[in-house]
Amino acid sequence: MKKHSSESFIKPAHFLGLGMIVLILILSACGNSEQSSDPGIIQDTEAADVLKENEVELFYDDGTMEAHHSPWTDNTGGQLAVVFTPPFYPAVLTSAQFLVGVNGIPTTTLRVRVYKGSVSGGPDEDQDLLSSEMTASALFGHQWVEVDFSDQNVIITSGDFRIAMEWLTPPGNRGENAQFLGMDYSKPDRRSWWKTDSSSNWKRIGEVADVGDRDCMIRATVIKK
Repeated sequence: MKKHSSESFIKPAHFLGLGMIVLILILSACGNSEQSSDPGIIQDTEAADVLKENEVELFYDDGTMEAHHSPWTDNTGGQLAVVFTPPFYPAVLTSAQFLVGVNGIPTTTLRVRVYKGSVSGGPDEDQDLLSSEMTASALFGHQWVEVDFSDQNVIITSGDFRIAMEWLTPPGNRGENAQFLGMDYSKPDRRSWWKTDSSSNWKRIGEVADVGDRDCMIRATVIKK
């Protein structure tokens, strides 16, 4: 008489059945994992949408560059600026854009300045809102150069602020040695200001030369805090 072994014996068909069960369990787990991650993705998208709704680009030009200017001096420290009024407070400054012209040397490094002040009084350099010096440059002419302020924590709680392009390289009497800034002559807003060099006082750009008022093509983006 043969003795039956106490070890169990599984037929090949049983292997096939177990394999199908394991495969179904794996696919089910993957599906659950994907579903559990969906709410997070949806929340991230919703947060981005809310942020976008609270983000506003401030500008007073019409987007068409009709001329370009520099401080036209053999000295450094010349600046061109635009005064901005936020539509809400507190407003967090997130970025600025400068339209660099095609003449001169467009790739010259420029310094970015942010001040407090008022529309009527111009930039107040005693109220510098940046925590560290910031520079930028264009890759080529006729380009909007964007500057990121996300690490500067610039918060406007009241009033106006101004963003300026400062010339670190003396542009020369014709501006040929450095970058130019785009200008818009259509329906100017009396918000643009001019400083010839570091020792000069600020003037409304309409008081400089005999071409009347115009808008410096500088823009700002703010979000509501």
